[in-house]
Amino acid sequence: MIESLLEQLLVLAGILLIPGGLLLLLLARLRWSSKATLAGLVLMALGALLLVRMHYVEYWRIDGCLDAGGKYDQSTGNCIQ
Repeated sequence: MIESLLEQLLVLAGILLIPGGLLLLLLARLRWSSKATLAGLVLMALGALLLVRMHYVEYWRIDGCLDAGGKYDQSTGNCIQ
């Protein structure tokens, strides 16, 4: 349950960081601030990385199960040893 909540929070953070970074980037360009531009780019990149992580979490879980010699049950999401 905690793991599921953490994953949902990471997805939400990824979704919110991209527009936040874009807004900071636009405001930085209006004021010609290089530090704010860098901060905006970092926020957008961090948001994108969180969303990419979300996409590959299940793949990594299945791969780890199969590498350990188990079988992955798609319906329950469990690794059977």
